[in-house]
Amino acid sequence: MQPDDPDPDGEQLKALKGFLNSPGGKKIERVWIDSACMPQDLPKGSRSAEDTVAFKGMLKEVNRLYLGTTVLILLDLSYVSRFWTQFESWLAMQFAMPDGLRPAVGTKNQRHHIICIQNAVEQSALFEKALIDMWAAKTPQQAHAFLSKPDVTVTNQSDKEGQLPKIKALDTTVQAAFGDIPRLLEDELAASEAAAKRAEVELAAWETENDAKAGEGNRLKTAARQAASAVAAARMAKEEYAQAISAGLVPAMMKRGQALAEEEEVDTSLSDVPTLVALARDGTDGEKERAAAALANLAHNADNQVAIAKAGGIAPLVALARGTNGQKEQAAAALRNLAANKTNLAAMKDLGYGKQLFFGFGGWTVP
Repeated sequence: MQPDDPDPDGEQLKALKGFLNSPGGKKIERVWIDSACMPQDLPKGSRSAEDTVAFKGMLKEVNRLYLGTTVLILLDLSYVSRFWTQFESWLAMQFAMPDGLRPAVGTKNQRHHIICIQNAVEQSALFEKALIDMWAAKTPQQAHAFLSKPDVTVTNQSDKEGQLPKIKALDTTVQAAFGDIPRLLEDELAASEAAAKRAEVELAAWETENDAKAGEGNRLKTAARQAASAVAAARMAKEEYAQAISAGLVPAMMKRGQALAEEEEVDTSLSDVPTLVALARDGTDGEKERAAAALANLAHNADNQVAIAKAGGIAPLVALARGTNGQKEQAAAALRNLAANKTNLAAMKDLGYGKQLFFGFGGWTVP
């Protein structure tokens, strides 16, 4: 490591590794670190034009990351003098609701973690309390007033000038974003209901024309069943959103709480492939999602890829790829890992889904 590195003595990396191995961090699957994930111009003038465009785009939207993810604050003595660190702390201690931002500290929406490093370790409780007291309850207007002061330093003044107007308007931005969600959920439900109705009409027409009931393997019956599942998923998404808002919870935090509760209730080994396949096929919605996630982890191993397929795991995972949002994500990850085995990939194609798999932003996705 070099003296100009963001973490010259490795203390930040050490703290990050410790957190990821702790109860609060062990379920985190992806880590975003600004200095590593945003193309840096080091040495100065070396960043390409393409990377510069990417950097500016990230910088424009980076505040949204801290407003919606778990945030690990590595607190040293320089932390409370810098613009970006304080801005990120404030965002990490808020949560978004239809009426704007609310303090998250002390609620089920709390998602920040603080680890003191360097010289702050000696009085960690004092520094942690001071940071929370400073930022937890500030409104956007108060945060703007504080961060605009000249003693809040920043390397590039243009960064500060670009972010400050966003802070003052953040309540309005959040309200506008939430205003679109009910309409989008309603539109998705209406579209899925219309598609299901068309599928039912096509199936009924086929049965009338052929004077026979369609079998389970019939293409039109399969399409009707999948369309009905899409309606159920859209209806559930709408209901879950309404329940979360009514309870004063960010929808994602409510789902996380439900998953943790179900995890405590399910008494099964994460290495028991047949049991996991059975849960993926016949469990509750939460159990199916958890089983798919466990199968995805197991499927990194070549022997497990074979074992999962032998236990009949591919078909239920393909079905879950059209389930709830959480099921889709976990099943897509499992299918991606299983597809590393050519026999498994062929089995997916035999089910009629292989050609529809593509690599998207979050992994393998089934439209």
